[in-house]
Amino acid sequence: MKKQKTEKLHKGDRTRRRILETTSALMAEKGPDAVSMREISAKLKISKPVLYYYFRDKDELIKAAFIEGTKHFNELHAAILDPGLTLDQKLEHIFSNHLDFIKRYPDMPKCALKIMASPSDSVLNTMARELKQRNRAVMRAMLEKERLPRYGAENIQHMISAVIGYFMIEARENGVASLHKDLPGRLAKLICAGAKSAKALAAALALSAALAVTARAEPLALSVSGAVETALRNNATVTVAQETRRIYKEKINEYWGTVYPQLGVSAQYTRNIESPSFFIAGNKLKTGLNNAYAASLDLNQVVWAGGKVRTAITMANLYSEASDEQLKTAQKSISKAVKQLYYAVLLSSSMAGIQRESLDLASQHLATIEAQYKQGIASDLAVLRQKVEVSNSEPALTQARNLYETGLIELKKLLGLDPEAAIKLTDGFACANRAPGEIGGLYKAALLNRPEYRNARLERDLYREMVNIEKAGHYPYIGAFASRGFQGQSDSGFPGDSERSWSLTAGLRLSLPLFSGGSVSSKIKQAGTQAEIAETRMKELERAIKIAVKKSWLSMTEASERLQSRAEAVSTARKALEATEARFKNGLSSQLDLNDASLALNRSQTLYTQAQHDACSAAAELKWALGE
Repeated sequence: MKKQKTEKLHKGDRTRRRILETTSALMAEKGPDAVSMREISAKLKISKPVLYYYFRDKDELIKAAFIEGTKHFNELHAAILDPGLTLDQKLEHIFSNHLDFIKRYPDMPKCALKIMASPSDSVLNTMARELKQRNRAVMRAMLEKERLPRYGAENIQHMISAVIGYFMIEARENGVASLHKDLPGRLAKLICAGAKSAKALAAALALSAALAVTARAEPLALSVSGAVETALRNNATVTVAQETRRIYKEKINEYWGTVYPQLGVSAQYTRNIESPSFFIAGNKLKTGLNNAYAASLDLNQVVWAGGKVRTAITMANLYSEASDEQLKTAQKSISKAVKQLYYAVLLSSSMAGIQRESLDLASQHLATIEAQYKQGIASDLAVLRQKVEVSNSEPALTQARNLYETGLIELKKLLGLDPEAAIKLTDGFACANRAPGEIGGLYKAALLNRPEYRNARLERDLYREMVNIEKAGHYPYIGAFASRGFQGQSDSGFPGDSERSWSLTAGLRLSLPLFSGGSVSSKIKQAGTQAEIAETRMKELERAIKIAVKKSWLSMTEASERLQSRAEAVSTARKALEATEARFKNGLSSQLDLNDASLALNRSQTLYTQAQHDACSAAAELKWALGE
């Protein structure tokens, strides 16, 4: 029995380790905020109850993953405080520790960068800052034991941070293999030499600055999915939708509160400055003492309210679901806008490349004609004509570059980035060859997945429940109550035992509406009319969704067909230009033939690139129309 228990414990440890490793990988890929418990369980192929067995909630899991990923710092701290090591051995140990950790866990640099990019008030960002402060405290303690010149310890700390930042950036961009195993030792010796020599210190500081600049100047690499994730993190519309969803989640708790007993305490003190009196048979009798005290503990419980409480809870749940769909609607709209703008920037970049090639070709042809002119083969008029051709090509290139830069600014605006932030688009028109599929199946998928349509259904259901709420105005209300009361009076001080009394009451309260002037019936009719309007809107939305799907399907079909027809045209135009250039050099073709061939290649490339863009943009539009 004992052996079985030990094996079970080991198995549980392995499962926990697998969960933490998978969570770290997903955090590195998507960022901590975008990772869900459902996604983690699906990745591990285990059920969510198993996941919750090991971790109470997502926050606890992500914190555990962060702590697991930073355990090596504890070992490092103990090692570098060893008085038997020299400074360069300690620095080499620091750098080797980080490098070995990056090699063991290749996703961790990306995960660390995602954490640094998360909101400053987030839990992980706070934990990362605390870890950084602990590391710096240990470094200071280590350097205090060394004999260093003024500002030497501070300079070394800056250089350590720069080297570690360089390791992370280099590992993310070029892979861990680009960081040689002897690099920690070389860097440690250089930094230590700087602590002993002013000349070497200047070289070390220059290295630190160069590494820091490398890390800062590295442009943000953005794929299409990465751009979408960035926008969903930063976009104000999505943020407002998320906050609205939280409000409606709390509405559920608010309405559930009316189901539970309501408990309240009240207390009162009265000072009788002039005591009240009453008359009996013409005799005036004074009542009450100088000080009067009263208190009660009251309990109220709804027993039946014509279904009003149950319906209110149902409506709160519907509102919560509707807020979820509104959030999804905002997210999908932003996703479509980002994708289409991303492809528009790619188009501008490709167009600039095409115009650059056209200008280069025109310049090459000018050089050929000028050589022929020197040989007496071509006329000065031919040279002038080709110079005009070169001049005519330059404005198109300038315009294409301006469109590209303008598009980048608009994209950064949509992503919530600074206009001066350096970004690099890493994806191309990879979506261009996708088939749109059969239209009948797409209609069904759109009505099943579009959050706007689901939200319209929820709105209709809400008004139907509103009818039940208003109908409750015709039904009686039954409530239970109980009260424990205290009363006491005295001429001075707090009442004694003989001057105070206690009471306990309980009962049922019935309220039966008899006549409301027709207001309840009017409210019922209004709610019913609103439900009918919501039904009409839902049907109209269904029609609009089908139209959007059909238009997107037609656009994507046309763009795909156009793309296929243009794919070979570029290759053919390029071969025709090469043949015309060869013939022109041999005097078998005219300058007009040469420029026509160049123009044909430019046009073929432009049409092909435009078809690629249109196919990708249409694919993004169709995906949005389908609610994907």
